[in-house]
Amino acid sequence: MSTPRTGRQLGGPEHPRHDDFVAVPYLRQGQLISLIRWSQVNGEWRYTTMLAQYLHRDEESWYLVINGQRAKLSRSEWAIFN
Repeated sequence: MSTPRTGRQLGGPEHPRHDDFVAVPYLRQGQLISLIRWSQVNGEWRYTTMLAQYLHRDEESWYLVINGQRAKLSRSEWAIFN
C-alpha cells in the first residue's frame, strides 16, 4: 500500500492477521481466552486449541499463563478462537 500523494510505502504488515481486523477491547489482563492453531499433517488440516490466561500481546506474540507457567506464543501461528 502507498500514500496517494507521494507513492511512498506505508509501514505495517503486508498480510495482516485476522485478529487485527477484529475489535478485541474485551481482552483484559488475567482473562481466560481460547487460542487455535491450524497445521497440516499427512495432507490433512488439523487444529489444536488451548485455554490460557491472557497477559498482553504485541505485534508478534501472545503473552500468557498456561498451566501456571508464563508462555509466549507466536501470533502468526495462534489466533483467538471464539
